[in-house]
Amino acid sequence: MSLLDQSLWWLMPYILLMLVMLQAMMEFTVSLLVQRPQAKRSPVPAKELERRLLAESQDARPYRLVEGKDCDLEIVWEPVETTAAERTLFAKSASRSHIRLLLDETRHDLRVNQVSRSYFFLVGMVGWLPRLQAYASAQSGPPEAALTKEISQIANRCGWTVRPVIWWFQATQRGFQVLEKLTPRPLRSWSARRFWGILYPLSFLLMITYLIAITGGFAWDDLAVIAIVTAGWWGIWGFLVWMLLGFPAFRGRGGQN
Repeated sequence: MSLLDQSLWWLMPYILLMLVMLQAMMEFTVSLLVQRPQAKRSPVPAKELERRLLAESQDARPYRLVEGKDCDLEIVWEPVETTAAERTLFAKSASRSHIRLLLDETRHDLRVNQVSRSYFFLVGMVGWLPRLQAYASAQSGPPEAALTKEISQIANRCGWTVRPVIWWFQATQRGFQVLEKLTPRPLRSWSARRFWGILYPLSFLLMITYLIAITGGFAWDDLAVIAIVTAGWWGIWGFLVWMLLGFPAFRGRGGQN
C-alpha cells in the first residue's frame, strides 16, 4: 500500500515543495529583469542618488516621486473612484497603485515594487432581471518598464543596479531588515539569479521524487509521460530565459558582423 493510500497528510510536504518551486520560479524570472550599470561607473552614495531622483521628478507630471513612509521613495496613485447610479442600477469601482523604491547601499541596489488594488461592484435591475456583479483584485510585482524608465536610467548612470522585486515587503525598510536577518550569512554573497536558479530546478526534482515515493512508484508508461512533461516544461523555460536575456548568441553574432 502506498503512503498516499494510508494518509493524505503525506501530501503536505508535496504542497510545500510546490510552493517553494513556484516562489523560486518567480524570483528567478524577476532576476532576469535586473538592469545593471556599466562596469566602469562608480556608484554614488545613496543620499546623492535620492537627491537626483527627487530633483528629476520636480517637473510637471501627473505622478511625482516623493519621500516614502515605509521605504525611501514612492509614487502613489490615490484611489480613483467612479460611481454610476440610475433608477434601478448602482455601480461603483475604485483603483489604487503604489510604487515603492528602497535603496540598498551595501549592494548598490535600487529595489522596485508595485502594488495595485482595484474593485468593482454593481447591483440592481436590468429590465426585469436582477443583476449582481462584484470583483476585487490585488497585484504585487515589478512595475511596468515605462513607469520607471527614467528612474532606472538615472540609477544606472549613478552606478546603481535596478532590481525589481515580487513582494511589497521586499521594498520596505522593515521587511528588508527582516529578510537580511533570516538569510544565512554564507548565502549573502550569492547573487539572486544564482540562488534561485539553483533552487528552482532542485525543488522541481525533489517534488517529482517525492511524488513517486508517496505513490509507491510509477509504471514505465507513467514515467515516460513524466519525462515528456518535464522536458517540455524546461524546454519552454529555457527559451523564456534565452528570450529575457536578449538572445545572447544572436546578439553576439550581430556584434561581430
